[in-house]
Amino acid sequence: MVDRRVEVVARLKALEDAAAPLITFLQNANAVQELRADKQYNLQMLNDRYQIGPDQIEALYQYAKFQFECGNYSGAADYLYYLSALWGKLAAEILMQNWDIALEELNRLKEIIDSKSFSSPLNQVQSRIWLMHWSLFIFFNHDNGRTQIIDLFNQDKYVTLTTKLK
Repeated sequence: MVDRRVEVVARLKALEDAAAPLITFLQNANAVQELRADKQYNLQMLNDRYQIGPDQIEALYQYAKFQFECGNYSGAADYLYYLSALWGKLAAEILMQNWDIALEELNRLKEIIDSKSFSSPLNQVQSRIWLMHWSLFIFFNHDNGRTQIIDLFNQDKYVTLTTKLK
């Protein structure tokens, strides 16, 4: 266990060092405020001004994922939010039992799934099924969950899924 701990701490430190430029950027509220909806502008601006590129973004993702795997769900949730890794953020909030925030993340994912055009209808159906699955953790623990589960599962897009699953 001692040897394994040394390995884990070394990996965590290496990932943190690789993601450090982006972490420093994200801690600067004024710099983050400069980001726009235009992803191309953001990538170019991050590269030009802060020397942050795809490698640092990938490093932050790997760092957040490793934080999650180590049980630091709070740290993982913060970084996953910035990376728009909504499924990971949802899982972290559920594991921390932050039911109000988890419900917000669930609703955000639902909006994206319902409005986004997927490469195939099957991918959209699978995303809806996963949303229904993850929603159970929230709805059975949130104060208003029993009402909200009925509301979600009775929507046309989700009723057809529940009848097909029977």
